[in-house]
Amino acid sequence: MPFDAILFDPRTTNSSRVSVRVLGSSLEVVGARETFRVDPVKCELTAGGWDRASLQIVWPGEGGVWALSAKDPGAKDELARVPRFETSLAAAARAQATARQSGRFGLTLIAVITMLPALLLLGLFIFRDRIIDSVLERIPLSVDQDVGKMFEGRFLNSKEAVEENEATRAVQLIVDRLKRASPEKGLEFKVSVQRNREVNAFAAPGGLIVVHTGLISEAGSAEEVAGVLAHEMAHTAKRHSMRQMIYGAGLLPLMGLLVGRTDAAGLVRDVGQLSALKFSRAQEEDADRIGFDTLVAASISTEGLARFFDRLARSEGTPAAFLSTHPSSAGRAAALRERSSPSAAARAEPLPIDWSAVQASIR
Repeated sequence: MPFDAILFDPRTTNSSRVSVRVLGSSLEVVGARETFRVDPVKCELTAGGWDRASLQIVWPGEGGVWALSAKDPGAKDELARVPRFETSLAAAARAQATARQSGRFGLTLIAVITMLPALLLLGLFIFRDRIIDSVLERIPLSVDQDVGKMFEGRFLNSKEAVEENEATRAVQLIVDRLKRASPEKGLEFKVSVQRNREVNAFAAPGGLIVVHTGLISEAGSAEEVAGVLAHEMAHTAKRHSMRQMIYGAGLLPLMGLLVGRTDAAGLVRDVGQLSALKFSRAQEEDADRIGFDTLVAASISTEGLARFFDRLARSEGTPAAFLSTHPSSAGRAAALRERSSPSAAARAEPLPIDWSAVQASIR
């Protein structure tokens, strides 16, 4: 049965489509302009092409070396009728099988290389928590302090910073009392009260505590603010802010940290991001637990913080900024009361702060 092939004519150096069949003891080549026969004894058959997918037959003739190249599936069966080609066809089949195997391996390798960046990104996404935890263990506390200093310049010297008055002294007194009771003794906390209507407070890496006047105005007592500050100080002590900043900084700073090139500035894209850090529920629960224990150790009533959450839970409309990335205020108030004990409540001492005077100083 004839099969299609491409004929190379050395006389014209052109190639053309032809039809080939075995006719008796020779190959008959039927072209557009001529028909001729080729003696198989003069021919050499091999697997041809870059992928060895074709059968190639060459022979010497007028003008040089002639060649037939066929990818037609019927070529193998037709040429098998020529005893002269039996060994050559078997060798060509082996070469084609090897080429297909190598081709699959090559395509797989190219696919892997092409997908490697995506696979690395996927791996970083899946194992990001473990990677970041490992990175954080390698970052010395001095980097927390360097990052904190970058924020200090922004907040301590801002036009919104409240100059020393009843409010700043009250917050500093609360922070000092909590610090003495905190299990983490290596941090030097600084306080900045900022004129901002948001009910918010946050702690920067290294120990800077920022309190908005909106929080002071909303709170009904010093004990309520103390609970919020204990929670935020716990985030700093457990380095939650640093962890979230590493996560938010992107892959390049993370890779730099992995190889030991710690760059504090690379972690801080925008000073404003500090108040918008989103902690995981596990981190929030950890900060709640540590903050609660610190309040108890400092002999400050935990009921104050519970009342603060009650007040916020009753608020309508947009939730307070302090709660925007935290669990529900009602749930947290209930959890605080569940953990409290009569003995701890009995040991609690009122903070020596005139809260009415504090609130009046920021109006």
